[in-house]
Amino acid sequence: MQYTLILKPSLSARRKITAKKKRLEKLYGYTGSLSNKGVHITMAYLRNSRFLDVNPIITLCGKTAPFTYEIGEVGYFEKVRKGKISYIVFLNVIPSPEMYEFHEGLIKALGDNTTEVGKFIPHITLIRKNVNENNLNEIVKFCENLKIDCKFLSTYLILGKRSSEYSRWHFEHIDFHKI
Repeated sequence: MQYTLILKPSLSARRKITAKKKRLEKLYGYTGSLSNKGVHITMAYLRNSRFLDVNPIITLCGKTAPFTYEIGEVGYFEKVRKGKISYIVFLNVIPSPEMYEFHEGLIKALGDNTTEVGKFIPHITLIRKNVNENNLNEIVKFCENLKIDCKFLSTYLILGKRSSEYSRWHFEHIDFHKI
């Protein structure tokens, strides 16, 4: 089973990011999801988890007040799969102290599944396909001018799950504590 824990930026931010992703796709091929609906902040991703007890996550969300964050600079992760190196280019998320505390609590709530999360940082993926050593610097430079200057407020977490890489995702909203 695969799980993802995500937050949604505002619609205006998602539109701006989607426009950049569409330009990337014209230049480099498939980037990942290209709809405004698909743009999200990945808080955690569990690729192979047989069972995830969601109760600690629901409890954490119930104790968490809505928090703010900002969207920061472009960065990239190196990914090695089957001996091949590729890259994922992303926008960094600048957490408020409350968001940072929530993310730390989320890692604890994931329990035994945290070995998959490891050094995971919240981010917005811009392109995750067709990025290699030859075009990485060019793609990062192309994305550097994507500035989204404002604070965002999160009031809920989205839990996504699917049974295999080829099945559809199912999403559930988990509200934060209302003040």
